[in-house]
Formats: sequence, C-alpha cells, structure tokens
Amino acid sequence: MSQAYQVTGEMTDSRHVTLDQAIPVAAGKVRVIVERIPPSATRDLAEFERQLRERQKARGHVPPSKEEIDAYLKAERS
Repeated sequence: MSQAYQVTGEMTDSRHVTLDQAIPVAAGKVRVIVERIPPSATRDLAEFERQLRERQKARGHVPPSKEEIDAYLKAERS
C-alpha cells in the first residue's frame, strides 16, 4: 500500500498546483484530489484580528481602559 500525504496548496492555473510544503515523493504519476478550501479557513491571524475588531466595533464593544485593567489585576492580587 502506498503512503498518502495531505497538504494544502494553491492552484496557479487549471493544470498546476503549488504545494505549501514539500512532500517526499519522487517524480512520477500521482493521484490528486482537489477540494476547495473556503476563504474563511485560509485567513491569517492579522486578517482574523481585523475582522474581530470590526465585529466588536459594530456591536458597540468598548475594551477596558488601562486603568480598569490595572485595578482588576490589583484586586485579583490582593
């Protein structure tokens, strides 16, 4: 039985895929199953944080001030 590898990649055109990481396979025929990854699953941390801040702002979230955080920490330590 042959070894299977699951990696992500990007279609560069309708016939070529660039893998996100190398796999230990010599040149030759391989079987490829292509599954589209939803855009939300590929966002990076900066994009996630930007969207999080937008949603917080839209619902009126006000983060605690430095003074409020300091007071909370002081109370917790007492």
